[in-house]
Amino acid sequence: MNAVLAPPRLRGPGLAWVPAVLRERVTWRTVWRFTWAGPLIGGLPYVWMLFTIPYAYVIGVVPAALAGLLFAAWYHGHAGRVPTWPWRAAIGALAGLGAAALVGLATALFSRSFDVFWMAVWTLHGVPAAAALGVLQRPARAATQQSGAAAHAQLAPRGRVVQVAHRELADARDRREGAF
Repeated sequence: MNAVLAPPRLRGPGLAWVPAVLRERVTWRTVWRFTWAGPLIGGLPYVWMLFTIPYAYVIGVVPAALAGLLFAAWYHGHAGRVPTWPWRAAIGALAGLGAAALVGLATALFSRSFDVFWMAVWTLHGVPAAAALGVLQRPARAATQQSGAAAHAQLAPRGRVVQVAHRELADARDRREGAF
């Protein structure tokens, strides 16, 4: 008999440990919108000096990305909720303030010399920029329009979902046993 030992199958944890809101493409589109437009809006008072625009991105891209992540987690966290523009502005401003505080805290912890001036710059330019981007955010999609398995499970008949789950379990068992 010729017994062939199968190599052990190593699998990572996958993305199941990541919160569902961070696995959606629409969340990362919002973060990207904050990242590229946030420093541009924050640097708007200095647009008459064209050489300051790249500098605005150098000092503003990290706080803008953090503000976008905070805003997107709130905005896309509950499907079907369509917040009005005052809520979007308020949460955008809070996200900008939180991002400025996080970047200021990181700068204070990892830098030998912390200047309060930069904290004021991030706050005074980031909070209005995040509030403006929050107002300009398009309404969130309804629960029936979301992508992924959750939307499929909501829209598909129950028997179909059970069939898909059974087929996936059978495929996993076949892979484990080596049958194709």
